[in-house]
Amino acid sequence: MITSKINRGLVFALLFLLILPLAIFAGGKKDEPKEPVNEPVSASAERESINDITAEAAAIVNGTIIPLKTYNGQIQAIIQQYASQGVNFQDAQMADLKIKVLENLIDQELLYQDAKSKGLTIADSAIDTQIDAVKGQFPDEATYKSELAKQGMTEEEIRKDIGKTLLVEDYITSKYGPTIKIEDAEVLKFYQENSQYFSKPEQVRASHILIKVEPDAEDSVKKDALNRINAIKDRIASGEEFSDLARELSEGPSNVNGGDLGAFGRGQMVKSFEDAVFSLNVGNVSDIVETQFGYHIIKLTAKEAPSNVPIEEVKAQIVDHLTQVKMAELITNYIGTIKPGASIERFAK
Repeated sequence: MITSKINRGLVFALLFLLILPLAIFAGGKKDEPKEPVNEPVSASAERESINDITAEAAAIVNGTIIPLKTYNGQIQAIIQQYASQGVNFQDAQMADLKIKVLENLIDQELLYQDAKSKGLTIADSAIDTQIDAVKGQFPDEATYKSELAKQGMTEEEIRKDIGKTLLVEDYITSKYGPTIKIEDAEVLKFYQENSQYFSKPEQVRASHILIKVEPDAEDSVKKDALNRINAIKDRIASGEEFSDLARELSEGPSNVNGGDLGAFGRGQMVKSFEDAVFSLNVGNVSDIVETQFGYHIIKLTAKEAPSNVPIEEVKAQIVDHLTQVKMAELITNYIGTIKPGASIERFAK
């Protein structure tokens, strides 16, 4: 799905279903027998038209269609997002996802219609700004248009999508924003009850010297590399500066920085390297460590114990999160007051 930097993911098509009643008149004398006839063409055509529309609709809300491609596109975007994190939906989860996506689209349409009924509008310039943001995610205009074509979308649909989303966003922000206040006590409570989100794992900083050798290299090549790394180890033991030797002899890309690898935590390095570096005390140098990249000598330059991020550093993020939670609750409650009186037809399966 094409999205903008403010998470625009919906494609709205403002199509209205208008079905006019058709009068059917029979001619001839009352006492003349009528020949059997098929259903009048006009009624048949009407039904076909209705079927064509509903086949392309996920739902119709107060006469406005929510396109099936919008519904399917949202589901696919969510599936892809979770798949990229190694999570796949089971059948029961997929059924639940489809229900939630459809109801979310319906709720957004209801909010849009409610905002319009109150005379709210969005300036074209605001939509233009977001269109530019969407285009900015692509290397050039041609790529942008190509992606639109692949998804069966037009820029006009994107403009309608963004216009609707901006209008709803402005509407709910102006309606509920001023009513939401987050107290310091709420921030502290959230911080204390969700400490796992504010913990910093153990971190180390290390430098290394690498002599490269392929895992499947011949024994003679491995022996030569091992002799070279041993010679470097002897020079370190004799008092030569680790960083100078790294710049001179290391075959890793960090050689330009004196072998400095920066700070890292567990799980970021290959296992044998990680085990060696986390077993060192600050200032110590390891024995020779073999990995698939070759032979290493590692020096631990800093170690930071696990700790919690101070509340002052995350207060703004917590306030934002709690604001969004309260906003969602208020919107859900409001939708609950307008949804029962709306005309809603659901077609997506």
